[in-house]
Amino acid sequence: MIIVTGAAGFIGSNICEILLRNGYDVLGVDCYYDNYPKWIKKFHLRHCFRNPNFIFLESNILDPNISKLIEGLNITSIVHLADIPGVTTCSEVNFDEYIKYNITATQRLLETIKNKGVKKFIFISSSTVYGNVGKMPMSELTNPKPISLYGVTKLAGETLCHYYGHNYGMDIDILRIFTVYGPNQRPDMAFHKFIRSILLNEKIPVYGDGKQRRDFIYVEDIAQIILNIVDKKIDEEIINIAGGISLSVNESIKILEELLNKKAKVEYVEPKINEQIITHASMEKMDKVIKLDKKTDIYQGLKNEIEYIKKLYKLPD
Repeated sequence: MIIVTGAAGFIGSNICEILLRNGYDVLGVDCYYDNYPKWIKKFHLRHCFRNPNFIFLESNILDPNISKLIEGLNITSIVHLADIPGVTTCSEVNFDEYIKYNITATQRLLETIKNKGVKKFIFISSSTVYGNVGKMPMSELTNPKPISLYGVTKLAGETLCHYYGHNYGMDIDILRIFTVYGPNQRPDMAFHKFIRSILLNEKIPVYGDGKQRRDFIYVEDIAQIILNIVDKKIDEEIINIAGGISLSVNESIKILEELLNKKAKVEYVEPKINEQIITHASMEKMDKVIKLDKKTDIYQGLKNEIEYIKKLYKLPD
C-alpha cells in the first residue's frame, strides 16, 4: 500500500488517481485544512472514492494517534505532500502555523515510519527553496537561499529528510517541483484565478509588470513521474521536476485569451516583495533518471484545466 498525504489537494489528488488506475492500493490522508473550501477538495477525490482500492483517512498527521491509525498496514511507499501551500500567504504573522504543518508534521511522519520497513519516502519540495539565484538554470547543486518564508519551511523539510535518510537508512527522494498547472489546481493559484476571472468577466490583478517568468509543468506529468519512481531506487536524493515551458504572466494571459476567445480585464498592482522574478529549472538530472515519454503541451494542458474549472463552478461553455 502507498500512503499519499495531502491526498485531497491539487497534486495529491492527481497522484492518487494515477496510482489507483495502475493497480496500487492507496491510503489517502488529508485533514481538509481550510485554506480553501472543503467541497472543492472532496470534488478532487470524486473518482478515487469510487475505487475499491482507495482508503481515505480524514486525519491530521500531527495527531499523536496517526501511528496507531496506520498500524498493521503493509506500507511500501509514502508520497508526502501535506503542508500549508502558498508563497504569498506565509508571513511573519502566521509563521508558527506553517512551522507546525510544514516542518513539525514532516518530522512526526518520518519519526512514525522509521524502522517500519517503508521502502521509499518521496518528499514534495518546491522551487521556492532556490530564491532569486543569479545563475540560470537553477541546478540541484545551487546553494538554496529562499526569499520567502514558505521556501524556508520547504528547505527545512528537505533537511529533515536528509537527517532521517542518513541516520535510519531510508530511501528518500526529494522532488523540487516548479510551477504546476492543470485540473484540480488550487483556487489561489494564477491559472485558476485567471481562467475563472476571464470566464466571469472579472478583473485580473497582476502583481508588478507581469514580466515575471515561471517554469511550468502539467500536474498529470508529475503524477506520471511519481508512478515511475514510487517503488524504484533512483540513486538521486534531490531532483528538479519541471516541464521546460517558460512563460511570463503576460504571455500566460494571452494564451488563455486565445483559448477562451475572450479578452482579459488586466489590472496591474504593486509587486509582492517575496516573489521570485524568474524560475528556470536545470532538467539534466530529471531527464537522466526519470522516464517521462512525453511532456504535455501547454495548450492542451490549459484546455484541460479550463474544462475542470467549468465543471467545478458549473459554468457554461
